[in-house]
Amino acid sequence: MKNAFVKIIFIGLLVSTPLFAKVYDFTEGNKLTLLQDARASVQLKLELIKNAKHHIHIMTYFWDKSGYPMEMIKELKKAHQRGVDIRILTTNLPSLAMDFWNTSEKELFLGYDVKNSESTLAFLKLSPGQNESLINNVHEKIFLVDGEKAILGGRNITDKSYVAKDLEVVLEGSIVNQVQEHFKKMFSFLQKLNISKICKDQDSLCMENVARQSFADDDVKYFPIQPHYEGGARARILTNEVLFAQHKNGYSTKERLKLKDDIIDTIININFTKLRAYNYFIIPTDRYKDFLMKNILAGKEISIITNSKASAASISDKGYLYSLPVMLSYVENGINLYQWQGDVAEEGKDQLFYLHEKVMLFDDDHGIIGSHNFGVGSTSVSSEISVEFYSQNIVKILNDVFDSELTSKLTKQTNSSLLENEILQNKKMIKLLHSPVFSSLVKEIY
Repeated sequence: MKNAFVKIIFIGLLVSTPLFAKVYDFTEGNKLTLLQDARASVQLKLELIKNAKHHIHIMTYFWDKSGYPMEMIKELKKAHQRGVDIRILTTNLPSLAMDFWNTSEKELFLGYDVKNSESTLAFLKLSPGQNESLINNVHEKIFLVDGEKAILGGRNITDKSYVAKDLEVVLEGSIVNQVQEHFKKMFSFLQKLNISKICKDQDSLCMENVARQSFADDDVKYFPIQPHYEGGARARILTNEVLFAQHKNGYSTKERLKLKDDIIDTIININFTKLRAYNYFIIPTDRYKDFLMKNILAGKEISIITNSKASAASISDKGYLYSLPVMLSYVENGINLYQWQGDVAEEGKDQLFYLHEKVMLFDDDHGIIGSHNFGVGSTSVSSEISVEFYSQNIVKILNDVFDSELTSKLTKQTNSSLLENEILQNKKMIKLLHSPVFSSLVKEIY
């Protein structure tokens, strides 16, 4: 009877994953707390793990074997040993690039005995070719503990976060259940993709373990009644669930570029007077670029901070070089474009080499923070999550930071002459990157 029950659950996993996007409703009375410092973010996450009582849910583009990730693995093991469920989702290819021998994952599972464990331990990865494309990604950055606090933003589980200008936000209130709902959808989806590999011969113990990893919408430990914070932010979650659509239809590259992206579709319908934004690289979809140009023609003010060639070199300057013609068109049409020059080294302070923030600030009270890079790659091949919110306090803090950077040595406003000169100096490489052989690859990677 038990095996029959397990098989029913197992079959349910195969058919229950919803393959459609959802636009979440705004919720009221949420508490948002900015995490501007990477080391403070790490300490908070470690403290949350140490105090976790029921579950820890993590999504990250990659997980490497540097110092902080391995410290987190140790704390996750301790949490699991005291009965905390742990579920981790990531993408295999970038994780392999950072940790070829899977050191962190092996350490997490060292000593784990599924037969005798009373709590769940799951580490699921999206592998190359597993979802009809070699470069599909789990790109969300979610850190959620006990259904009470969720952290979203741009930071992966790596020490490299210490040298990147980035931002995260802690969410509390009703919006946490929206984050949990998205995590559940993504977890079920990766379970479904991996299930034939995990349980090739439908071993009953294996299927029982897979079934146990799932969790239900009506379990109040995962979806609790959330507190309402007086004077809190009006907020909702935005997602791009391209992996679902890709799995269902197996789209080509051209088709992927035309897919619905609820994050970008939300942005292009926002009315504003002044827009401040951080863009990792300037490689926009046509809809996003048209939105910016339409608003510039309407007399709106748009200022964007992006990477310079020097700061991009900390990652790869190919995305920067590819984006130069678009940057030139931005500037020629009246967008104020500033390039991050890299932070100055100071004693006792991390030097920030490149810009990785994914933030939009509309006027004085409306913002978006998340994992979406506002570019082609985030729309066409990566699952993404952002929080859209209304909060004068939070937006004022971020606007003040943004405006201070425009007048500091950290950024430099670019112009047509400077960009034309860079294009001329890198003409051959830009032509190569824009060739049919490389263009789609570069756009979707960056």
